[in-house]
Amino acid sequence: MNPGPLYTLFRNGVPEVQISGEIWISDGKRTLFQSSEWNSKYPARSLLKPFQFLATGISRSSVFSDWWVAALGSISGTEEQVSHLKRWTSGEAFKNSVGKLESSGIGFTHSCFSKHLAILQACEKNGWSLDSYRSIEHPYHSELAEILSSLLGKRKEAFEFVVDGCKLPTPVLRMDEMARLFQKLVQGGKSDPSLLRIRDWMISNPDWIGGPKRIDSRLMRDNPGLLVAKEGADGLLAIGVLPSPKWSEGLGIVVKLAGGYQPVPAALALKPVLDNLGLQCNVPIPEGQTLQYHFRPWEQPREKWIDISPLLNAKIAVWPEDTPFARDIALDTATGDPLSLSSIRTSLHVGAHTDSPLHFGKGKKGIDQVDVTKYHGLCQIIEVKKNPHTEIKPEDVTNVEIVTPRVLFKTNSYPDPSQFNRDFNALSPELVEHLAKLGVVLVGIDTPSIDLFESKELRSHHATLANEMAILEGIDLRKVEPGIYELRSIPLRIEGGDASPVRALLRSPTRPSEF
Repeated sequence: MNPGPLYTLFRNGVPEVQISGEIWISDGKRTLFQSSEWNSKYPARSLLKPFQFLATGISRSSVFSDWWVAALGSISGTEEQVSHLKRWTSGEAFKNSVGKLESSGIGFTHSCFSKHLAILQACEKNGWSLDSYRSIEHPYHSELAEILSSLLGKRKEAFEFVVDGCKLPTPVLRMDEMARLFQKLVQGGKSDPSLLRIRDWMISNPDWIGGPKRIDSRLMRDNPGLLVAKEGADGLLAIGVLPSPKWSEGLGIVVKLAGGYQPVPAALALKPVLDNLGLQCNVPIPEGQTLQYHFRPWEQPREKWIDISPLLNAKIAVWPEDTPFARDIALDTATGDPLSLSSIRTSLHVGAHTDSPLHFGKGKKGIDQVDVTKYHGLCQIIEVKKNPHTEIKPEDVTNVEIVTPRVLFKTNSYPDPSQFNRDFNALSPELVEHLAKLGVVLVGIDTPSIDLFESKELRSHHATLANEMAILEGIDLRKVEPGIYELRSIPLRIEGGDASPVRALLRSPTRPSEF
């Protein structure tokens, strides 16, 4: 799983509930939007019912039977639905199937009754065993895998199955695969004429896909002829948007909530997507709350990483009398050698780096023993403009609200990493103490040290030691604006190391934005 925040509900401006999950949008050929980096995979569960019905082969019949529409959804077991199901299945042709289901605890009010009924009817028609239809070895599940293979262009043998809540094998599919399936569904006859029938039956009978109060049924009623929708178990909701002038092949949209089955929050998560498409999503925000989304449809959720590490080469400046950076080349493919091989000799305090407590504290931890969790996560960049060779003090940041556990200071007082200047700005020990009280676990600066050049006591370094804070020095923030970012700057595991160079990276997190 790779859930991220999708939206936050506020009460009088105070965050109260945050809904996390993943959203995927596909036009069948490419991914148009994904809210997370990783293409997570999940048991498809009830999301797959239209395709499970397709695998029965029943939809290929030229004669339509009313009960088929019930097999396309997860019925709510309303009095009206149960009445219709009992009437539709009262004939001799259903006697064995209905009896078998009821004896196994799947009665007319069960949300998967009609799906099981369709599979058993297919068993009788094809001469397949009724007793073993829940086994992954049964011909029906082989047929389902064959259909998914054809629709997704994936080897049949590559599908993984797990057992669903109703004891049927269900395939595990990636987010993009689920989205593509619903794009194929609304595309209809171009991929399989039977899919066109299933799509149109769903559109014509929205209340049989769930029920009068179910989100999937409501979305179809509110957008007649424009989309199909299907809830899945444990936080899944899929929507197929029918072809339009802009999206000639239709769209497949899937949301998966990290918190499991929450149909109304799932629909709210997709509201900006549907609004963007001109579709209705009449799901109200809970009374007394306001909502902020953490993503924009059709835009990738995060910017690329920003490298704030100065380039390490022979030009990089180091502290006076410290070991300069040098790279010795032993072998080089550019000159005909079979491989390239080199070694480096350098101060550990080169470029973007972190000091270990051992650097300034006798008997303290080396860099191999520090808590690396402090070096990655949300950080805040604060720009402070002061005269050269001065310390940043608490009063310099009184107008800034500290909202992250890592703070990096942009001073612009060390403008050229290849030229060492001694009049850079630094942090005062009082500022370090102030930040520690606010819960800050890492402080950083765009200079060679958090203490002034001529400092011998290193009071700010010792303030971090007293408060168990990590240090990041020598970062390059010249092209970075103040704000909230995600930081990655893991030190090397150098035994007993007094410091370590780091590859320091930033990117904008998915932040709340009004629609």
